[in-house]
Amino acid sequence: MSPKEAKKIGNICPICRKKLTIGVQHRVDELADREENYIPKNFIPYKKLIPLSELISVALGIENLYAKQIWDTYYKLVHSFNNEYNILLNVPKEDIAGVVNEKIAELVIRNREEKIKISPGFDGVYGKIILEEEKSEVKTPKQTQQKSLDTYFKI
Repeated sequence: MSPKEAKKIGNICPICRKKLTIGVQHRVDELADREENYIPKNFIPYKKLIPLSELISVALGIENLYAKQIWDTYYKLVHSFNNEYNILLNVPKEDIAGVVNEKIAELVIRNREEKIKISPGFDGVYGKIILEEEKSEVKTPKQTQQKSLDTYFKI
């Protein structure tokens, strides 16, 4: 139940008539100095951007982010357009495609428009970019049965 709804009913459960357990969101609501979803006049919207090196990696089909081919391409772009943020935010697709292949240019634009899907990470593994032409199935690690100590030690 949202804090506003809970306050309307006096923080009492409508089913059991006991006091509701107040959560973190209630505390945040108490401490807030403005309404939810308030946007200041001079607000600058944030951008969600995937690093250029990761886009290049996916476009070239190279998993190792430290591969020479990825960084050669990266520096070629940076030397042509001054810096990574300029490439990710401003440079037109045609200009990028004039320096590197079309697939990289397309990924940069899709990144800019937030049209790239990412499969979530898990247990210390980063999420991965999912391209539409690939299957959008998220591969999970193969489940194996836990081994016992008897497997390793003969007593």
